[in-house]
Amino acid sequence: MKGRVIPFDNRKFDNADITPQKVKGAIFSMTGEWLQGKGFLDLYSGSGQIGIEALSRGANPVVFNETDLGRFLFIKSFLENLGIASGVELLNLPAAKALEALHNRGCSFDYIFLDPPYLKIKENAEQYHEIIGNIGACGVLAGGGEIIVQHFSGNIINEKVGPYQIKSIKKYGKTSLSVYG
Repeated sequence: MKGRVIPFDNRKFDNADITPQKVKGAIFSMTGEWLQGKGFLDLYSGSGQIGIEALSRGANPVVFNETDLGRFLFIKSFLENLGIASGVELLNLPAAKALEALHNRGCSFDYIFLDPPYLKIKENAEQYHEIIGNIGACGVLAGGGEIIVQHFSGNIINEKVGPYQIKSIKKYGKTSLSVYG
């Protein structure tokens, strides 16, 4: 998988934002280079690039969730073309429903990555607070695990949401990564 280009044409998928390479590198610098045996949930998968990178670093299991059917089918097809089936699950559910389904099956993850479609405006980012609250209520974050939120740098993010506290915020131009634990 290393070095493979994901042939995702965002113009075919409502101009979905793609995580810049610099930010993607920062995400995996935060998690550590090797994720051998660590559970990874990409709750808003988009092109699947973050979950695929987690797979290439040994994460297992990796769950991709994408609500848009076209994007979901793209990720499914790409993983099938790579011959990847082991340790991977794909869901096509609203985020809250995906968390509920994973909770009902007793799943937990060391890392949960959140990159929902977001507004690029300077105001309180309620959508993050709601989904992080759902993660806390469902109990799908493993003890010592982290929630990594990719968001517009101008968004106002609460220091504490449910049982989780911000551990760090890193800014990369207009994109920021906030880590809750």
